[in-house]
Amino acid sequence: MKLTRKLGAVGALLAVSAGVFVACGSSDSGSGAQGAAASGGAAGADGGGGMVNPDSGSGGFFGGDSGLSGDVTSEGFDPDAACAATTLSATLAKANILFLIDRTGSMNCNPPPTQTSAECANNPVKKVGTEPSKWEITRDALIAAIQGLEGTNPLPSIGIMYFNSDGFCGFPQQPNVNVAALSGNPNNDPQLNALVLSLNGVTPKGETPIVGSTMSAYQYLNSNAASFDGNRFVVLLTDGAETCDPASKPYLIEKAGQASSLVNIRTFVLGAPGSEDGRAFLSQLAYAGGTPSSSTCDHSGAPANVGDCHMDMTLPGLDFATALQANLQAISGQALSCEFDVPTPGPGEPPVDPTKVNVKYTHGGTTEYILQDAQDPCDDASNAGWQYFDNNTKIVLCGAACDKVKNDPQASISIELGCATQSVPPK
Repeated sequence: MKLTRKLGAVGALLAVSAGVFVACGSSDSGSGAQGAAASGGAAGADGGGGMVNPDSGSGGFFGGDSGLSGDVTSEGFDPDAACAATTLSATLAKANILFLIDRTGSMNCNPPPTQTSAECANNPVKKVGTEPSKWEITRDALIAAIQGLEGTNPLPSIGIMYFNSDGFCGFPQQPNVNVAALSGNPNNDPQLNALVLSLNGVTPKGETPIVGSTMSAYQYLNSNAASFDGNRFVVLLTDGAETCDPASKPYLIEKAGQASSLVNIRTFVLGAPGSEDGRAFLSQLAYAGGTPSSSTCDHSGAPANVGDCHMDMTLPGLDFATALQANLQAISGQALSCEFDVPTPGPGEPPVDPTKVNVKYTHGGTTEYILQDAQDPCDDASNAGWQYFDNNTKIVLCGAACDKVKNDPQASISIELGCATQSVPPK
C-alpha cells in the first residue's frame, strides 16, 4: 500500500529580526544512523547526492545536477525488484514547548558590560535607566521568537511558566499560560495574544527556585502527555543559580535524565549574565536533559563556575541580546527539525528491521529515495540524507534534505519497510 500525506506549505522561515529562525536536522551529539547500511546506494560527486529516483532506469539524481556523475550506477538499486515493501505515510513530529523563565529580582539589572553581575548582586536595579534590563531583553526576544513560529509546519504548541511564583522562593504548580497550539495567523491568534499579554505583565522580583520550578514543568508535560502529540521540551532560562533548595540539585539532574530517556521530555538550558557561578549545575542539567552542546562537553559538576554543556551567555565579549536571539534560533532548529517517527507495528506484526527501512520523497508526481547518510553530522548543510535517532525510533532528515522538503509545498514523505536500506557509500 502507498499512503502519503502532504506536508503543506511551509510559509515564512521563522524570521527573528534579521536572523533566520529555522534550522533543519538535529544537533544531537554523537548520534548517527544505528541501522546497518545496505549496499547499492549512491551519491553525487558534487557532495549533494542523497536522493535517488527509483522510477528512473538511469538512476538519476534529484538535486543541483539532474544527471549522473562520477562512478554512480543504478545496478541493483531497485529495492522493489527483490523484496516485498510496505509504504506508510510519515508526518513531521510536532513540537510542544514550555518556556520556563526566570523572573527573579536580578533580571531588573542591565546586562554586562553596562552593569556587571557583581554590581547586580549588590544592588539588583538598573544601573543605567535608559538602557534595557535583562528582563526587557528576554521579554522582547521571546515575543519575537514566538511570533516567528507562526509560519512553521506543523504549528508548534507553546506555553510559559515563570519562577518564582510569589516574590520569594515559591515555585509554580501550573504554567502561567498553558501549552497550546499557535493558529498560524500572527494577526489574530488567541494563544499568541495570551503569551504576549503574560510576558508584558511580568515584574521581576524574588529568589531563584530552579529545582522546584523545573520539576513542576516536567510534571505538567508528563501528566498532560495525552494532550501533546509529538515531542515535548522545557526551555529553562535563568540568570542565577538555585538559591532556594541547593541541596536538591542532584535530584533534579537525575530527574532531567529520566525525563529525557523515559518520557521524551528534553531540557534546553540558557544561562543569562548572572549565572556564572551556576555553570556547573546548568551544564549538568543540559547534559542530563538530552541537549548537550557536544558529547565531550564538561558536565563534571565542579568547580561551580565551570561547565559548557548548556547555552552560556555569560562569556566575555558576548552581547546578551544577540546571544539570546541566536540561542532561541538554535533551540527552534532542534525542536522543529525534520523528524519522523518510525512506524509502529500493529498487533501480531513483526518488529521493524532498522536495516530494511527507506525514506521516499514525492514531489510533483516524482518519487525519490533519500539515502541514509551517517558519515556527516545531521546538521551539516552538505548532508542530504537521513539518520536514525532515539534508538532507531525516529528518522531525521538532515541538512540539505530537510531544507529541500521544508521548502517544497508539494512535498510528501513516506517510510518504506521491508527492503534493504539504501545508504550513501563510504567516502
